[in-house]
Amino acid sequence: MSTIKMTSRADCRLTSALLLLTGLVALSGCRQLTPEQRIDSWIDSDGKSAPSYLTPEEIKRLEARRYLRVLRSTLARSVFWANGEGMQGSVKLRMKLNQQGDVLLCEAQPSDAGAPPGFTNLVMDVCWSSSWNSIPEGLQNPADGTLEVIAPLIASGNTSPISDYERGHQRTDAESRFFWDNVVAKQSINAFGRARFEFTANVKGQVASCDVTLKKHYFRPEYFHPDPALQKVLATQCLQLDLQQMPGFRVGENGVTHRVVFVDYLPWKNHVGKYSE
Repeated sequence: MSTIKMTSRADCRLTSALLLLTGLVALSGCRQLTPEQRIDSWIDSDGKSAPSYLTPEEIKRLEARRYLRVLRSTLARSVFWANGEGMQGSVKLRMKLNQQGDVLLCEAQPSDAGAPPGFTNLVMDVCWSSSWNSIPEGLQNPADGTLEVIAPLIASGNTSPISDYERGHQRTDAESRFFWDNVVAKQSINAFGRARFEFTANVKGQVASCDVTLKKHYFRPEYFHPDPALQKVLATQCLQLDLQQMPGFRVGENGVTHRVVFVDYLPWKNHVGKYSE
């Protein structure tokens, strides 16, 4: 088993260490660059300018490292954005993907006695809401092509202020979760796509109009199918919302709010909000 310790570049308050259960073979040195330097150089070029002296096997290993880096940073960033309440704790996430990158398993356990249950559940929800590219060959389990990782995630106290960019993402994430919980999740959708809600509401949170558009999901565009019936029921449910219950709800000086909210739907996302006792 290889152990890879990583620190999130999204925010220093959240660290992620991934323990890969399908071992990575150590890269051999080449010329004057260390293996880590060669990896960094290739990743910085977005995989477009691998040096000619790398063998195909070495490139496969670099692709594996790049996949893990993206997975690590995406998980850490997503948990930070979803954690608008600033919960603190340490959680060990166990996640399993199939060869295509579909999420098969998300299990989270608190790593310390003081971790609030809410943070553990949040990490699981982020896991079940995620989607990934196909797993590189170098990371696949030879038996079934799957990838299993263990990701310890730590949200520690830090009084440094967050940026407007981060605050905006936290607001967007909270709105998307509200629409998922109160509209989309009620349909138990076994499909891939993205629902776009464009709505207006008054100061009481009453929705005056709501237009819904279904779009392709960026990770699974080939699996999208237009669904007029789903589109209609989502619009009907949207009109019945009490937006005063939505985190961060506010109106303009004219007493009206006009917003657009996006909600991704995936077959495995139906696990969000469902926790074992």
